[in-house]
Amino acid sequence: MPRPRPVYWIDYQRGPAWPAGEAPPKQALYDHQIYLQGLMQGGKLLMAGLFRDEAGGGIAVLDSDDEAAARDMMERDPAVQSGLLTATLRPWQIVFEPASGTSPFAEAG
Repeated sequence: MPRPRPVYWIDYQRGPAWPAGEAPPKQALYDHQIYLQGLMQGGKLLMAGLFRDEAGGGIAVLDSDDEAAARDMMERDPAVQSGLLTATLRPWQIVFEPASGTSPFAEAG
């Protein structure tokens, strides 16, 4: 059975620089998206997306088993640096991964 995969989860929420009652600055969000695109192209971003409810926010899952490296990636995000978004890093472990067949119930190969 494949071993569970350690990764880091970033929880993004609206930060102190998020303009209340207004649309966020387009350039700041664009810079955030370009940053995540670069992480993805470098093989460090597994997935990212937005919550679709009124609370907003989003997540990104980093392919890293090193907390210091994951924290550095989170802190370098332009939207976090500007205060548009706050970010909380949490260690996470993928247990069920359909793409690779990883499961605690998978047969030994």
